Amino acid sequence: MSDIFSILQAVWSYFISSLNIFIPQYILPNLQLILQIILILIVGFFVARLSKTVTVKLLTMAGLRKITIRTWTDDILKAVGYRGTLITLIGDLVKWFIYILVLGTIIEIAGFPGIFNIFSQIAIFVPRFIAAILIIVIGFLIADFFGKVFEEAGRRIFQDDFLSSFTGGLIKYSVAFVSIIISLALIGIDTFSLTVMLAIILTTAVIMLLMGVKDMFPNFTAGIYLKKNIKIGEHIKTGNYSGKVERIEPLAVVIKSGAKTVSIPSSFLIKNPVEKTKQ
Repeated sequence: MSDIFSILQAVWSYFISSLNIFIPQYILPNLQLILQIILILIVGFFVARLSKTVTVKLLTMAGLRKITIRTWTDDILKAVGYRGTLITLIGDLVKWFIYILVLGTIIEIAGFPGIFNIFSQIAIFVPRFIAAILIIVIGFLIADFFGKVFEEAGRRIFQDDFLSSFTGGLIKYSVAFVSIIISLALIGIDTFSLTVMLAIILTTAVIMLLMGVKDMFPNFTAGIYLKKNIKIGEHIKTGNYSGKVERIEPLAVVIKSGAKTVSIPSSFLIKNPVEKTKQ
């Protein structure tokens, strides 16, 4: 027991003697600098936390939360392991941006210019990263909008669910991919290979789409011509078909003959004589 007490007493004596040497030589001459660093750390901590709260509030009031619900951003964040939403991510980035500025300021005050330059480069990168995220969000919103527009247009033109979905999906994912490329370029990542990949994918998709609709082009062009010569409500007779024109679609003319409704391809009406009859 006495041995343990002696060891503890020796350790305590060494600690006190070290403080007696360390405080006069290192602490007291740099006391003002130490107090400045502590003050900057405290102020920086509270400013960073407050900035995150204000950023999240402002973005929520601006409606960004409601907008991002309709995009894939939250799903992407969950996939990479982030538990918050896009708004909280931007708030965290603002917070860490201030943390980095504070640490850079402390390092500069402490007299380490090399390390300060590293923190300066990081501080420049963070706003670009935030802008890249916003570009992706806006790009995804535009992609979703144009995807729906082209899908609906494809459904009216092609009268085919697969082709309309394919067209809408092609536009949607192409615009989204372009927004990702722009975002990566903004933060300094080489996007040449991604641009080439996008061009190859788009070329392949367009070729597939053209092959899928090549048989529809005669009907489509014929439909444009027929709209000028056949009116809804007229009675027509062509080949073995006769009846009242119910509607004129992009690829066909729908007639009603008694209890039957017949859809005649527009190309058939162009190739065969059409007789307008009176009822």
